[in-house]
Amino acid sequence: MNNSSSRTLEIRVLSAEDLRIGGRSVKKNAFAIVKVDPWNYQGTKVDPLGGSYPKWDEILELILPVGSTSLTLEVQCKTSSGDRLIGTGNLPLSDIIEDYTPEHYLRFLSYILKDTKGKRNGIINLSVRVKMPKQVRSSQGKPKVPDYAACSSNAELKVAGYQSSPAQMIEIPIGKRKFEGAVIGVPVWPPNHD
Repeated sequence: MNNSSSRTLEIRVLSAEDLRIGGRSVKKNAFAIVKVDPWNYQGTKVDPLGGSYPKWDEILELILPVGSTSLTLEVQCKTSSGDRLIGTGNLPLSDIIEDYTPEHYLRFLSYILKDTKGKRNGIINLSVRVKMPKQVRSSQGKPKVPDYAACSSNAELKVAGYQSSPAQMIEIPIGKRKFEGAVIGVPVWPPNHD
């Protein structure tokens, strides 16, 4: 994950399975909460009929601060004596972001919930994607490109004390086309390359 700026996560809390309180099936009123930290969280509406197999299918949007490593998933139940915790799960952000797929790629995930004693107590199902920033247009009508998109063919080399000019551009002929600019990369070899 690029930790230079925060990201917005779109989390669709789909459902949960096999929820229990004190060894007995949950009868009704389950809801889910997704937390980045104690002050940054969102929850679903209560499912009044789903019992041990509630369905929410609700989209929650959370801003993910720089340095975040995981989300906490909670399922609770509204009772006459207040909200009661059914189970908690941990969603490592590496399951969403530090992958070989694009950040905006939709992932369907299921996590085991554990009760307050640490015993397995159901499963929560959700889908997650990193929301891409909306493209903003400049006053000339050209799209403004976010900082992390500087890998385009129009990117400039920005080094302290260095200023590029047309005379310093590198032309790379490929077939009938010519490309100007510099290509910067890290070579990758197989592990047993001599």
